[in-house]
Order: sequence, then structure tokens, then C-alpha cells
Amino acid sequence: MDNRHQAYRRDLPDSRQAILFIHGICGSPVFFEDFYQKVPSSWSLSSLLLEGHGGGTRDFTSSSMAAWKAQVAEEVDRLADQHDALMIVGHSMGTLLAIEQSLRRPETIKSLFLLALPLAVRPRPAAVTHSVRTALGLNRSQKPALQAARRVYGIQPDRKIWRYFGFIPRYWELMKEMRASRERLLEVRVPVHVFQSKKDEVVSPRTTAYLMKNPRMDLAVLEKSDHKYHPPADKAFLLEAFDSACRAFEAQA
Repeated sequence: MDNRHQAYRRDLPDSRQAILFIHGICGSPVFFEDFYQKVPSSWSLSSLLLEGHGGGTRDFTSSSMAAWKAQVAEEVDRLADQHDALMIVGHSMGTLLAIEQSLRRPETIKSLFLLALPLAVRPRPAAVTHSVRTALGLNRSQKPALQAARRVYGIQPDRKIWRYFGFIPRYWELMKEMRASRERLLEVRVPVHVFQSKKDEVVSPRTTAYLMKNPRMDLAVLEKSDHKYHPPADKAFLLEAFDSACRAFEAQA
């Protein structure tokens, strides 16, 4: 277990509001560290470490989309039982799980804040470069994008390449979830703040067309960001938007 990659929880028994963070595939709660300080101190907070993450390649391959969904649903139910209103923040795959939960528990989930929502993918060469260098522990570059990829990668690097064949079923499940989410998105009735990255090396621009089918989508594009890295100006804009979303959620809840 990599000690950097840990779930984080702040339970406040008297709080009416709670916020849940869900990271992406092969990701980690580390991705959201800059967001925690923006969450009002009066809210309960939960940031999940999805099953199979935070350990080695064999831990990841032994998990599944079904396990991740069950884990998220269990945490949503726990928070919903203790609070009046819940906001979910998701990155990449976490956005898909957030959308599903907003339809399952609409009486409690009142807002979604989604980053790099993948309704369609178009991997670019940079996606392969980042993934290979990070997964094999070869990523010693000082380029900010590669440093960010290494920082949030939730699986211990493993140079036994054959073990990565076990990742294929997990990504196949993710592709199926993307297709299902295109339809689910049309049913979402809560406010949704979506932030897509213009330089995303994984998510296809076609995602925007799917998003525009639901008028509840509040879409912004981060001009200099990629799938995991937000340069300072984009990060500042994103955190300010998150602060505003938290205030709006608190007012309506």
C-alpha cells in the first residue's frame, strides 16, 4: 500500500451537508487535495479510495467496475442517511459513477461537480507516453504534466509488463460504463458543473456534443489543462468555480 494514496473522511454528526469525492480509474484521492480546503468546515467530507487502488497491479486486476459501483453506492447511502443534502465531485471515471448515483438517490444528491467527464475517448500519443512512463516507473521527467500523472497514479509501478494484461477487463468495463452514461446524462435533473480540458489527451471532443443534450449542464473549458494536470491559471479558475458551487449548494440545501 502506497501511503500517499489514502481515503479521507471528516464526519460531523450535526452537519446538514456532505460532499463526496470520487477519483478516476488508476487514480487516487490525491487528485483532490487542493479542493479539500475549499470545502466549508461545517460539512462532512468523504474522499474514497476505490477498491484495488493504492496497491499493486494484482490488487487492481482483482477488482472490478461492479465492486467500485457497490463501494460508491454504500458510501452514498451512508452519507444520505446522516445528511440532508449531498454534493459529489468526480474526476474521469468518478464522474460516471457520480452521474449514476445522482439518479439513484435524487432526494439527497443535489449537485455534481465533474472534471474531465469521459463520454467518448480518443487517446492521443501523449496518453500512451504518460501511461507507459508512469506505470513502469520510468517517469522522472520534470515536465509538469508528467509529474502530475505520476503524483495521482494510484497503482504501484510494476515493470513486469505481463501483469498489465489484467488491466484490459477493467478498461473494457469502463468503456461500457461510458456508453451507458451517455443515456443516463439525459435524465440528470440536478445542477451539474462540468469542466473539460482543451488539451485532454484521453477524452474526445465528441463528449461536448453529448453534454449539450442536457440543458442542466454548466460547461466550462480549461484552455491549458490536460486530463490530470491543471496549470496555475486553470487551477485557480477551477478552485474559484468550486468555491462558488459550494456556496450555491449550501444556499439551496
